[in-house]
Amino acid sequence: MSARLRRVLVVPVALLGFAVAGCGNSIDGAAVAQPGSPDVGSVSSGTSPSGASADCAALTKALGRLVSDRPHLTEAVLPGSTDPTCSWSKGPTNVMSTLTASVRPQVTDPAVIVEMRNGTNVVADPRSAAFGGVVLDVVAMALLTPQHSIIVNALDPSVSDATKLDVAFAIAEYLEN
Repeated sequence: MSARLRRVLVVPVALLGFAVAGCGNSIDGAAVAQPGSPDVGSVSSGTSPSGASADCAALTKALGRLVSDRPHLTEAVLPGSTDPTCSWSKGPTNVMSTLTASVRPQVTDPAVIVEMRNGTNVVADPRSAAFGGVVLDVVAMALLTPQHSIIVNALDPSVSDATKLDVAFAIAEYLEN
């Protein structure tokens, strides 16, 4: 993986001070995105080709049960970005219960994604093929598709890598529908 690509994927997460995620080799699961709601307003410029917004309220609705035990939503925009980072926690002062997702519209050549599948830090997850993407374990779980970079992490040690990937794939599914 090139140094530039690594910075693109790691720097936003590192800036948020996330704990290092556990390593994984192969994870199976199923995305469970809820249908997008056209009546939820977007606070982000990030939309998918289908028009689905990547704002936190819409993502909360799309993630459904994956974040239902974390009702406290915080939305932040990092310096130099217009795309929100969404954090769900069990309460405003319960930082260690935080699950975070960052979605950035990012066009990546499919040939680059195919080459990345042969690199290090790749998590073999059969769901990535459906999105033409690749999953990388780089401080957080990162799903890179031809249209988006989706990074999911959790400060909560009870949140497994499988759950992080379920969140990433549910977001990807929501953005495509």
